[in-house]
Amino acid sequence: MERFVGIPYVELGRTYEAADCWGVFRLYYRDVRGILLPSYLDEMEGREFRRNNISPLVATEKEHNWDQVDRPETGDAILMRVGRDESHVGVFIGNGQMLHSEGPHPSQIERMGDMRWRSRIAGYFRYRSC
Repeated sequence: MERFVGIPYVELGRTYEAADCWGVFRLYYRDVRGILLPSYLDEMEGREFRRNNISPLVATEKEHNWDQVDRPETGDAILMRVGRDESHVGVFIGNGQMLHSEGPHPSQIERMGDMRWRSRIAGYFRYRSC
């Protein structure tokens, strides 16, 4: 898990050198689960990086590839709201903790039950092929 912590936050980043929340999530799925998730870089090209531009991509991804679950297991997605938009994602890593990246901070592990996060969780999702 250490290799995923401390990745600098950069909007639309998809590498260990720099990543946003989807970038860190995608790296985890590629390197731990062996699943290559879409980058969505083409879809975001030319768009301003705003939460309401991300929400439709989240909805599409959720509809086609993920099943909502009541209790997360290690590796499940945690979808969170930022304002009114479901536009932030993290990875459940067990023991009530998640790996995520939210600018301007580098990727980190935080407790999901912390006041900052518990009211923002929109749901837990499991990749359909898992």
